[in-house]
Amino acid sequence: MIEATTLPLTERTARCFANKTRDRILEASLVLFNEQSFQTVTTAAIAQQAGVLEGTLWYHFPTKKDILSSHIGLLKTIFQDDAPSIDADNAATIVHGIFQSYDAIWDFRYILRDDFSVTLKNETTTFKLIQSINEYIDRWAETQVIHSNECGVLSLPAESVENTSELILLIGRYWLNFSSKKYPDAGQAELRKKGLTHIYNVLEPHLSMEAKIIVSRLLSLS
Repeated sequence: MIEATTLPLTERTARCFANKTRDRILEASLVLFNEQSFQTVTTAAIAQQAGVLEGTLWYHFPTKKDILSSHIGLLKTIFQDDAPSIDADNAATIVHGIFQSYDAIWDFRYILRDDFSVTLKNETTTFKLIQSINEYIDRWAETQVIHSNECGVLSLPAESVENTSELILLIGRYWLNFSSKKYPDAGQAELRKKGLTHIYNVLEPHLSMEAKIIVSRLLSLS
């Protein structure tokens, strides 16, 4: 379901962070990177948001790229934890899994949105991590469309599967960057809901009746 909250992170992602210094830094930096960008946020701003001294931040994360690497690892863990839902063969579990995965992408959207080609041009290892997680999510989208088609949740002709998954990725990626600019006064839950609605509109002609009912119910919860 879509959470009726104005908090910057969904409840599921927020639960990943304990009330420990390292986790407070990771959570604060995630919020700031999403709201601004990885490039513009300073370690001083992160420390202030987390309620710690900047030296304490450096103790846990010597550089911002170390924070980035931890965020990438956490995002991949969340996706891997969703694997049972993604491999399910019933409409309810598949749709709920897609909604959860979309929320995870939203909560870590700066990783997909920001251009790291200049920032990390001399950091080959970290840049490869960025490329790896982006490729991982690309594969996830295509695999999910194929699996949903095989299970009868979708009824797409084989030649349309690749184009449909690419269209979903385009909406997902560019909506993350575009939505807050077009709707600056909208809350986080509203923007996530709009993004999911756009994806639903693409898939709706091909969804089974059961899936349409489930998606409509989830989108109505706010």
